[in-house]
Amino acid sequence: MEIVALTEGEKTGAEARHDGARIAHLVGVRGEAPSRGRHVWVGLDDHSLAPGESPELLADVYAAAGTPWVESGYVTHIVVVPAEGPLPARFFALGFGREQVHARAPVRPEAPGDPDGFEIHQAGPADIERVLDVADTISSHQAGAPVWAGLPVSQREELREGWEELLADESTVVLLAERGGESLGYVATYPADEPGLVHLPVAGTRADARGLGIGVGLVEHALHRAHRDGFRTVELDWRSTNLLASRFWPRRGFVVTHLRLRRDVQPPA
Repeated sequence: MEIVALTEGEKTGAEARHDGARIAHLVGVRGEAPSRGRHVWVGLDDHSLAPGESPELLADVYAAAGTPWVESGYVTHIVVVPAEGPLPARFFALGFGREQVHARAPVRPEAPGDPDGFEIHQAGPADIERVLDVADTISSHQAGAPVWAGLPVSQREELREGWEELLADESTVVLLAERGGESLGYVATYPADEPGLVHLPVAGTRADARGLGIGVGLVEHALHRAHRDGFRTVELDWRSTNLLASRFWPRRGFVVTHLRLRRDVQPPA
């Protein structure tokens, strides 16, 4: 058995071979981002372990892959792994921590009841200002404890272009919760690449309106709308240290499918 360097397009890493056949591999793409600096991203399909091989082998492959990354100053490593199986524990032992949780739930065939004390309606381009009134809820929450996301709170005008695009996209559904013309929360969904799957990228409730059933109402309406539109499953993800999200989504029936792990290596002196 030998472990050798591996390049796949823009991705670099290493692979283990036995009698000329690959038995394990791990590659990642280098990048730079405000919250990660110079990092390497190893996606769910960027690593493999042949049946019957020990996860210890993948640890050795990571060591070989990571050496040139660290030597080049790419000291933050992101690896996405299935939630089930031996890989999370193996990467935890390598110093990785759980950063992001990915989960799925079935859509809701049953129509939800009418909201109590607020209204839910689909937002369109004309509702941009109402959406922007609550669009910073996630970044505001994640700037604080215990998430400390490392990013500044998004400002209204910074969010405008992205929300204008979502509201104008006919395949995207944005639901807005209001009371007396005042925005309280929102949720958005759009089709994923996988047939029958819809992605839920954002959902938030204004801090002073939490605990009133607004988030539950929005999500139940969004999941029922996805059913009406012909989807079978909803996927989403949340920051592991976001306690509100970590408690809310499993209660809504979402089951964890895979994890995004992160390690910040101490750079060489």
